[in-house]
Amino acid sequence: MNKTVIILSCILLCWTSSYSQNIRLIDSLKASIKQSAEDKRRFELLNDLAWEYRWASPDSTILYSKKALTLGRKLNLSKGLAESLNFIGVAYNYKGDRISAFESFDEALRVSVDQKDSAQIAHTNNNLGRLFFEQGLLSRSYEYFIRALSLFEAINDPSGLAYTYQSLAALYKLQHDYIKAESNYLKAYKIRLTLHNTRDIMSALGQLGRMAQEIDQHDKALHYLHLADSAGRIINDEINLADIKTYISESYLSKGLLREAEAICMEGLAVILKKNTVRMLPQAYITMGQIKFAKNELAETKRYLNMALEMAARSNDLSSKMEAYYWLWKLSEKQHDKIGGLQNHNHYLILKDSIKDLDLTRQVERLQFEIEIQRKEQENKLLKANHETNEAIIQQQKLQNIVLIVIIAFVSILGLVQWRNGKKRREINEKLAQQNQFIQNQRAEIVEQNEKLSRRNQELSDLNHEKDTLMSIVAHDLKSPLNRIKGIADLMEMEGTLNEDNRGYVQMTKDATQAGLDLIKDLLDVHMLEENAEPNYSTFDISRFMSDKIESFNPSAESKSIHLHISRIVNEEISIDAAYLHRIVDNLISNAIKFSKKNSAIDVSAGRSNSHFWISVKDQGPGFSEKDKIHLFQKFKKLSARPTAGETSNGLGLAIVKILVDRLKGDIELISESGKGSEFIIKFPV
Repeated sequence: MNKTVIILSCILLCWTSSYSQNIRLIDSLKASIKQSAEDKRRFELLNDLAWEYRWASPDSTILYSKKALTLGRKLNLSKGLAESLNFIGVAYNYKGDRISAFESFDEALRVSVDQKDSAQIAHTNNNLGRLFFEQGLLSRSYEYFIRALSLFEAINDPSGLAYTYQSLAALYKLQHDYIKAESNYLKAYKIRLTLHNTRDIMSALGQLGRMAQEIDQHDKALHYLHLADSAGRIINDEINLADIKTYISESYLSKGLLREAEAICMEGLAVILKKNTVRMLPQAYITMGQIKFAKNELAETKRYLNMALEMAARSNDLSSKMEAYYWLWKLSEKQHDKIGGLQNHNHYLILKDSIKDLDLTRQVERLQFEIEIQRKEQENKLLKANHETNEAIIQQQKLQNIVLIVIIAFVSILGLVQWRNGKKRREINEKLAQQNQFIQNQRAEIVEQNEKLSRRNQELSDLNHEKDTLMSIVAHDLKSPLNRIKGIADLMEMEGTLNEDNRGYVQMTKDATQAGLDLIKDLLDVHMLEENAEPNYSTFDISRFMSDKIESFNPSAESKSIHLHISRIVNEEISIDAAYLHRIVDNLISNAIKFSKKNSAIDVSAGRSNSHFWISVKDQGPGFSEKDKIHLFQKFKKLSARPTAGETSNGLGLAIVKILVDRLKGDIELISESGKGSEFIIKFPV
């Protein structure tokens, strides 16, 4: 959800960032309105002025649009009234008043249909689609976009087509259908090329570049962003040029071109500071901080990130604050500043939770919006029914006036019709009241169920914590007596006064206590891993590591006449948590020895591909059945295979392997059939 809200915000920014208020044009329009004597021309100028105010002053857009609407109705214009209503809806949407925006668009749709104004019908459908899209109601927005696209094609309106293709592209991007998104963005871009509007061309190229960045196609992103930069230079749009330069520097940074990234980011930052564009400063500072971090200029990194924090706090930009604390945390880790790292990490997590809370609030607002829209639509249907009924009554009354002198009986019939219509209206009102009550009851039930689920989740969390605590206490308390038993058995064996039977009993005692200690170790390891301990990465030679492992397990393998060998290995340095990898390989090899028959073989290999390195352990044991594979990594699950020499098995080995592999962001693959041995392949990202 967090990801969805951030994407919607970015799309809205893309729609708005490429335009700026043209003060000179606004002054010119105001002067023309004062000089114009023709009312129809004044109507058009008022609409043009309202449109130019939409970004900087939505209230002014509403004011001038309403003036135009009043004048248009006074002139009884046959077309154009819906345009004023559409501008009012756009302004309300920018102000965040979604319900008023919907009401304006809905009225615009009714007026444009009544006036048979095809262009405004198309624009209204596109505006309604964008309104529902911004509220996350994608299926409804898609219907309006497709309807608008069909209408713009029918009337051959290239500008309207470009806007609708852009809207569809944003929708497809939100659904991660990047092929369709790019196709629609390109259609909008090609149309704008033919219209020769440089500002719109710059906007289209910027959107294509940003989308390519999102899917890590940075060469393509740089292509589009450089074209957008060239277009911005033509019209000297400094603010949006600075934005484009920041995006270009991000792609350079992703490609490792640090010098180029720093140079162009500094150009953009200089313009942003010159224009004092506060909303753009946090991201520009963060980008510079990332570049300095990559160049290992840690003091400069900290300076830029702290400036980003200051500007994000001033503009209440939670997302930028969270990102700045994230990189400060990474900086503290690099400087081995544990206290600073902990503080920055805590700030990062707090802001992350705050954004999640904000997402939940927006979900509630979206649900309220949807409910309110449904209510408005029901009211509109009722108003339409009432309007139709009233029209029928008026017609009937006219007819009554004509034939009143001719036939008195018609009055009775008309009265009967009116009574029936009134009854229908009452029935409709009762049904609406029942539906509203039903909605209220459902809402109350949902709230109650959510509270019950919350309490139940807390109870389960408490029980799970008690279980983990009890398991840890029991394991620790059992460990000491078992160690004492093992120590006593070792002392008895060292005295040398035991006969053959007693030595056997002592050995059995040692084996049993060692099995218990191994089980306790596994239990404590599982508990420790479930506490989310972070991996401690280090660099070492994988060839030496694997050779040491084979050497340490050779005595166990030779005791069962098993041939344990390395079939393939590479001499390469890898970076990973050595302790985690030790435990993973130990568990896989010990399992292979434990479940393999005498006179069999175990092959161990390791290698590297482009994006990951891998380790394979292959045995000739009993393999795994399909039923075994279902429970393969579950704790305390003993599978169909049994140790071949009476060894113990507690069902925790593979569960620990799975937890450690996941913690290292790796994958584990099993190739096995029942009775035909098995091969475990572990893959870790390079």
